[in-house]
Amino acid sequence: MTGKTHKAIGITIGMGSFIAMQDASYMPATFAAVLLFSYFGALLPDIDQPASEIWDKLPFGSGHAVGHLVDPFIKHRNITHSILGYAIFNILIILLLNSLPLYWGVLPAPVIIAFGLAYLAHLLADMFTVEGIPLFYPWKRFFGIPPKPFDGIRIETGHWFENLIIFPVANIILISLIVSNWSNLHMILFK
Repeated sequence: MTGKTHKAIGITIGMGSFIAMQDASYMPATFAAVLLFSYFGALLPDIDQPASEIWDKLPFGSGHAVGHLVDPFIKHRNITHSILGYAIFNILIILLLNSLPLYWGVLPAPVIIAFGLAYLAHLLADMFTVEGIPLFYPWKRFFGIPPKPFDGIRIETGHWFENLIIFPVANIILISLIVSNWSNLHMILFK
């Protein structure tokens, strides 16, 4: 899947998990962190690709140059597209969020869950692509949905099915989630 699809799915999953888990009380900092970490959680598995959008979003300037430095060491769809990569990044996010000062008003638990779900959504979405993912890295076998011998009907990244079906549906679900939960979101964001 392309970055735009991963972002739409990740933010939808992150926001949906937050709305499902939290009562409608004032917590704008936590909600902002949920959106931010869902966004990056949805893009983070592609950090192993030098042309990935995540390199442009990171704060140290020319991201693609840094991505090209990483490329010789980590090939695309390797450790970051596996359960091991998921576990490593989740541990790092837990350590980061638990080190935030309490006065920032960010509750770590919903942010960690939203990040983890967005990351897993990326892995699941890539399992539906032609290539699949090395789910149990360092074992190099790639897994996909549907499995062989039906793998011929998997999605090609960036082609018509992703652009005309998956991406619009993810956005429709996100908009529906916002509209149907607007009163709760209003209470979360505004005093």
